[in-house]
Order: sequence, then C-alpha cells, then structure tokens
Amino acid sequence: MFKYTAIFMIFLLSSCAIREEYQKEEIISDNSVKEVLNLNSKNESINKEWYKIFNDKDLNTLLFSAYKTNLDIKQNIEKLKQARYSYLINSKEYFPMIDGGGIYSYSKTNGKNSPLSVDTNDFKAGFDVSWEIDIWGKGKALSKQYMKLVNSAKFSLFDTHVLITFEVINNYTNLRLNQEKLRIAKNNQKLQEDILDIVTNKYNNGVADELALSQAKHSLELVKSSIPEIKTNINKYKNALHLLLGVEPKNLPINLDKFSKNITAKTFKYNVQHLYNIRLDTIRTRPDIRMAEAKILSQNEVVNQAIIDLYPTLNLGASLGFISSSLGDLFNTEVLGYTPQIMTPIWHWGKLKNNIELQKHIKEEYIITYNKAMLSALLDLKNSIYLIEESYKANTSYKKALDDMRNIFYITLDKYKNGLIEFSDLANAEQDYLSAQNTFVQSNANILQGIALFYKATGGGYNFCD
Repeated sequence: MFKYTAIFMIFLLSSCAIREEYQKEEIISDNSVKEVLNLNSKNESINKEWYKIFNDKDLNTLLFSAYKTNLDIKQNIEKLKQARYSYLINSKEYFPMIDGGGIYSYSKTNGKNSPLSVDTNDFKAGFDVSWEIDIWGKGKALSKQYMKLVNSAKFSLFDTHVLITFEVINNYTNLRLNQEKLRIAKNNQKLQEDILDIVTNKYNNGVADELALSQAKHSLELVKSSIPEIKTNINKYKNALHLLLGVEPKNLPINLDKFSKNITAKTFKYNVQHLYNIRLDTIRTRPDIRMAEAKILSQNEVVNQAIIDLYPTLNLGASLGFISSSLGDLFNTEVLGYTPQIMTPIWHWGKLKNNIELQKHIKEEYIITYNKAMLSALLDLKNSIYLIEESYKANTSYKKALDDMRNIFYITLDKYKNGLIEFSDLANAEQDYLSAQNTFVQSNANILQGIALFYKATGGGYNFCD
C-alpha cells in the first residue's frame, strides 16, 4: 500500500512541471523607444488631467461631464462588472459543491393478479456533495484566466477614457474653430458692405465704372455664401459633443454658443520640450497595450488548462440523507454514502493534443497583436511629436503672413479710396486677407489637436492606473 501511495505522490509532485509560463516577446526595446522618439532622461509621468493646460473652463466642464455620462464609458463599466462576476463564478469551479433536496414518490399496486391493493409512499431528504479535486492546478489556471480578463476589461475602460478625452477635445476645438471662422466671416461681410458703399458712391459720382460695382457686389455675396457652410459645421460639431456626452442638447452642462474666449483665436503657448520628457515605459504602459498583454496572459492560462486535460481527474462524491415510508418517521432512518472516482483520458483521437496546439496558436496571435499595437503606439507618438513641431513652425509663418496681409489690405483700401488703384486690386487683397485669417486660426486649431493627439498617444495619464 505504501508503494502505491509513494508512486501517487511522485506523480502528484510532477504536476509542477505542467504549467507553461509566458515569456514576454517584444519587438521594441527601451533603447529603440528612446532612439526613435529622441527622449531625454527626465522620465516625466503624464497627469490624467493634462487637458487643463489649455485653461479652458468650458472644455474642463464638458470632459468632467463626459466621464460620467458618455455611453461608451458606461458600456465598458458594465463589461468590467461582467468580467468581475465571471471571475467570481469561475474561480469557484473546483470548490466542493453542496446541494440539498427532497423527494416524495407515491405508487399504488391494484390488478387482477394482485389480491391486495398496496399503496406505497417514499419520502427522501438529504444533501449531496460533489468535489473535483484540483490536483494539477486547473482550477488555479481557470481563476487566473478570468482574473486576467478582469484586468483586460479594466484597461479597456481606461483606454475608453483616453479616447473620449481626445474626441471631446477634438470636436470642441473644431466647434470653436468654426465659431471663430463665423466671426471672421461676419466681420469681413461688414467690411465688404463698407467697401460696397465706397464703390457705390464712386459709381454715383462717375468715378467708378459698372465693372467695379459688380465686382464689389460679387465679393460681398462670396463672403455671405461661406456663412451657411460654417453654420452647418458648427451644428455638426455640437451634435458630436452631444453624442460624446450621451445627453440631449437641453441637458448639456454649458451653452456652447456662449463663451468668454475662443481657444483657436490665439496661438496656444506650449513648451515642446515636454514632448521629450516622457518615461521610457510610456508606450508599454498605455491602457490598450496593457489590455493586449492581459489577453495574452489570460490565453496562457487556457493553454495550461488544455495541457492539464491530458491528466487524470479525481472526483469525490458523498451523500447524507434520510428515507422513510412515513413523513413523520423520515429522520429516524439515516442513509450515508460516498463515491470516489478517478478518470484518465486514454483515447480521444488526438482531440486533447490538438486543442493544446490550437490554444497555443491563439496565444501566438495575441502576442503578434500585442507587438503590432506596440509598434503602432511608437509611431503614433513619433507622428504626433512631428505634427506639433511642424504645426508651430507653420503657425509662425501664418502669423507673419496674416500681419503682412492686414497691412497690405489697409494700404490697398486707402489707395483705392484715393483713386490710385483699380477695384480688382482691392478685391484680391481683401480675399487674401480673409484667407490669411482663416489659415491662421486653422493653424491654431491644428496645434491644439496635435497636442491632444500626443497625449492620447502616451496613454493620457492612465498608464499606471490599477
């Protein structure tokens, strides 16, 4: 007996070699990240409220509200709750289970071959215990699998916060951009109306011809014709913000038509050196990257369960109950039994081994997805840094061009009033001035959106949230 016990214990101890541990396989090293992004050694972490650098109270209010009411965030919260309950359910799969119940059965014998009519009553009540002993750690692997899925759902929620932050800022910036373009268009409409009055007076006095008058009217209508499209864009971005906040327009926390300042009207001052101060592990700690890694770790536990399916299982069953033909005497007769059972797979036509290979290849796919996400994250950061730097360079040129064009326009206007140039020269200068104003504010918006894109690419400050 001792010999068989010893053999069983050796077999049991050998289970420590069953597990397959996940070895991280990354195609991007810290040195690569540092080299590609030209990072310094300051290792600054990102604050989740990084967007407050824009110093825009309306934007802060919208984001605060979005975190509470956005439907995608709510959906991910529910998914996280589902993952947690799935863990609570599956982590108890290999715990002893106890069921209780009672049965009553009645039968009556009465026929030609039976001289007596017999009534039979059976009452049964008791408890049944079933327990598959987790010899090889399958239950532990199952628990780990679902805990990693909880982590995956949690990181998905964080990633949704990052995406919603970016989308709100992006659409808010576009809204303010179009509101600024509308202001510029209306100012230019007033300017064109004043010019038309000048041309009309000249025409009535015989100083200007009909061509100049027609050109002045055309220029005015051209500016007016741009306003409906701008208003359409304003409405579009308002609706986008309503959707992002998950509320009806009447329930929006602010009035989007009223604001003390427009963040696209001036160039936002940002120290681009911050782009190179981020931590080396910023990429691999992004919520979407951590989510991808959690899926690998979860699948690794599925592989372990598939391996364990090759090994014997030990089940213990027991029952304790009472039986009687009379309900009043039910607890006078006790029944006790137990049924230990051991099962081992012998011939399954390769299903078990093929399942192991299947689960391993699923894990390999997840590893590829992880590395692809890492590469994409690195390039996202590189592109956003490049975008911000180039946007600032362009903005400097656009600001100078706007200043020059403003001087050119008013000099041209003064010359036209004094009859030194033709109206066509003034019309061209006015159109160039309008274009320069729109180009400059668009450049301001590009900088804001580039900065938002950069912080989105870093993980938005959710890198170390657990």
